[in-house]
Amino acid sequence: MKQSVDIKFWGVRGSTPCANPENMEYGGNTSCVEIKISDLEELIVADCGTGFRNLGNQANGHGKNVKGQVFVTHPHWDHLQGFPFFKPFYEKNNHFNVYMPPQNGVGCKEILQGHLSNTFFPVSIDMLEADLDCITFEIGKMNFEHYTVEYMWAKHTVPTALYKFTVKGKIIVFAPDNELPITNEQDSRNFIGLFRKFVKGADVVIHDAQFNKEQHKSRLGWGHSDWETLVDVTKDLGIKNLILTHHDPDNDDTKLFDLEKNIQADFSDYYQSISLAKEGQVISLPF
Repeated sequence: MKQSVDIKFWGVRGSTPCANPENMEYGGNTSCVEIKISDLEELIVADCGTGFRNLGNQANGHGKNVKGQVFVTHPHWDHLQGFPFFKPFYEKNNHFNVYMPPQNGVGCKEILQGHLSNTFFPVSIDMLEADLDCITFEIGKMNFEHYTVEYMWAKHTVPTALYKFTVKGKIIVFAPDNELPITNEQDSRNFIGLFRKFVKGADVVIHDAQFNKEQHKSRLGWGHSDWETLVDVTKDLGIKNLILTHHDPDNDDTKLFDLEKNIQADFSDYYQSISLAKEGQVISLPF
């Protein structure tokens, strides 16, 4: 049996889900990625967008308890919409740790309590049956069985993590919401330097590329990147697989297909692969 870490995309859309026929090839669910390690009976999940519901439907039951680690980049709706619809949260013998970076002094549990308050949803976090620990993840490195997790701060509109998972030497960076600066100011140069160091040599970088450069000009400060800047910043870093994600809900399959085809034609020499994330896609990294 092969030993590997497999990355599955359950949600790749940004801002809002879009369940339209013209979005189904690339996917309409919002941010959620599963990282599965051979021989580790544990769910590892990054973000809880609407794709998190489908992951929960697959994971629930099967005659055994479910445990896992869930890493939320930040508490915007499109990264938490699937949280209350994750069926394993409603089973008594399941156990999950949920991690989130601090939000200006407000911790993970308080944020989730706010999302699942009676005003917004009929089920409060205290009504979930699973053993659920909410952990405010400060900057640093956490060690788990077979892997470690660390993060750096993204450029976004609220405190947001760019997670780095290191699994038996394989490096996976998850950065769905990050605005790469396009100015030449010192703060921008400093951030780009830190970012380049953080992602250099990674096996997989999954990064925000919601806009093109022309669109980005009128959306500065929204907290999202254009794909041209992403490629320009990363193409000399020895990244093996660059995956563009957080697709704009107004970009249908035809637009995304044409963009992917053009990017691959022009920039495939810089990476082993460069592509747009697709819902249901699996990337396997053998050990």
